[in-house]
Amino acid sequence: MQTIRRMMDHMYWADDALLAGLRGHSDENGEIGRLFRHLLIAEQVWVTRLEGKSSAHLTLWEESDVASLEPLARDNEQRYKRYIEGLAEADLDRMLDYANQSGAKFRTSIRDILIHVALHGHYHRGQINSALRRQAGIPVALDHILFARLDEAE
Repeated sequence: MQTIRRMMDHMYWADDALLAGLRGHSDENGEIGRLFRHLLIAEQVWVTRLEGKSSAHLTLWEESDVASLEPLARDNEQRYKRYIEGLAEADLDRMLDYANQSGAKFRTSIRDILIHVALHGHYHRGQINSALRRQAGIPVALDHILFARLDEAE
């Protein structure tokens, strides 16, 4: 449970750091907003499923400006924290039945879903940083070790 919590804490931190790093940045072709929105909507999709609700109404790929995404990031963080707070270690291996955005049915453990959510964000934050480098030359430092060093500094 501790590792899952740590991965999720890094996810919240990385989403916040990316939001901060993107403030004032001009998204030349909309790529950054589209990728960041996808990342956050995917987080929303999964927490919605974990809460036992349908995610069919959520669209994974749409254009967005980065400034409008902060409320979604905050809401996702609160929902995940609330959900995870109610989990015991044994709950992580419980299987969850859900349908994907196309309606196909799946069954996956809560542990694997939470690991997927954390790793999916890593992938897309890397894509966003690549776009930032192409557009402005200044990616946002989001490595887990940087997050870990914050605890060491306290």
